[in-house]
Amino acid sequence: MNVNSFSGGVKVSRKDPEMRLTGLWLLPSFLNHSCIPNASRLIVGETMFIIASRSIKPQEEITISYTDAMSPLKKREKNLSETGYGFLCRCKRCMLERSVHHEIEKFSDRYDMLYDKAAAEVYAAVTNTITPTLGSFPSCSELSALYHTLNQKVRFLKGLSRLEQQWIMGGYSCAFLGNWLLIGYATQFTPASNFVNSTALELIKAMKATESGLQRTLSFATLLTMVAEKERGKFSSLTEGLLNFALDECIRIYGKQRLDVSVSLIEQSAEIVPFF
Repeated sequence: MNVNSFSGGVKVSRKDPEMRLTGLWLLPSFLNHSCIPNASRLIVGETMFIIASRSIKPQEEITISYTDAMSPLKKREKNLSETGYGFLCRCKRCMLERSVHHEIEKFSDRYDMLYDKAAAEVYAAVTNTITPTLGSFPSCSELSALYHTLNQKVRFLKGLSRLEQQWIMGGYSCAFLGNWLLIGYATQFTPASNFVNSTALELIKAMKATESGLQRTLSFATLLTMVAEKERGKFSSLTEGLLNFALDECIRIYGKQRLDVSVSLIEQSAEIVPFF
């Protein structure tokens, strides 16, 4: 039951703090794991849909992620071990991250130390336990600084393709998102240029390149679109691009739907906090 059941995840929103979905589906339990999966899963009532989140070639194995693929290697390995799967992932992404482990080890260790504290800061703000104010979330602030330093480090690692750089940075997405969200909540995402910036736009591409068809990415894209619309004259072409990005990600999560249904799903995703 432990290794074959599926969880629909914990969706934390500003209206509904938590929603947990767990069940056992026999055929999907045969799907193998990858940290760069090509399929997503959707639970509707008692039915699970497996949806291609990337183009899948003939004879290519269909894979899903058994853990949070938007985590660094160390955290993914720990999660797989603690849940009892009993294997060491050897997907292309894991092999890459092991090859550069010594160069980014200190970032991984610090992330591991700060993550739970940062998650608590975000959760407290979302559930109105505290009112987010500038300077009131030290762990998220430190993780944000770590993210920017690591981003520069990864850019100059020799021999890495752009996609491989995205795989690494996708795993540290929460290091950026925690501070981005809390400052946004504290300032009502104003001015927009502080939030719709090159770092945020690079990260959302990295998240999609790492694991497409993820609710967290859809929510982040929707929030970026909404913030950009505040200064539509300045971000008009970017707003359209972000909306198309969100629509594409919506299809990879929910499958092809009528346009009005997809738009409604995108709008609802704005209530999901893209951290958990």
